[in-house]
This record gives sequence, structure tokens and C-alpha cells, in this order.
Amino acid sequence: MTNVTSRRVWLIALWLYAIAGAADIAVHLRADAREGEDWWAPDNLAVAFSAGLFWPVDLLAEPLRNR
Repeated sequence: MTNVTSRRVWLIALWLYAIAGAADIAVHLRADAREGEDWWAPDNLAVAFSAGLFWPVDLLAEPLRNR
């Protein structure tokens, strides 16, 4: 692979990761709103941001949390 192609592949991968992270943030904030919590509270925003940043780990942890 050439250097330009390699950069494009990494850029596409980064964009896909960011889109999935933004979607995970939205899911967490929507769940907070559905439960009647104040989703604008700093602690809820911090948890949603962390979940969005580390969404692959969040996908693995969610089924384990429900056990």
C-alpha cells in the first residue's frame, strides 16, 4: 500500500470510530432522559463521553452488567 492509500484507510477508520462513538454518546444520554434523569448533569455527560470514547469496551461491558 502506498503512503497516500494508507493515510486514507486510517482516516476512514478514524471517522467510523468517531461516528460510532457519537452514536454511543447519544444512546447513553437518551437512556438517561428516558429514566427521568437530568441528562445535562455533569456526571451523566462525563459517563456518556467516556462511553463514547471507549465504545468497544462499552459494547462488551453492557451484556456483562445485565447478568
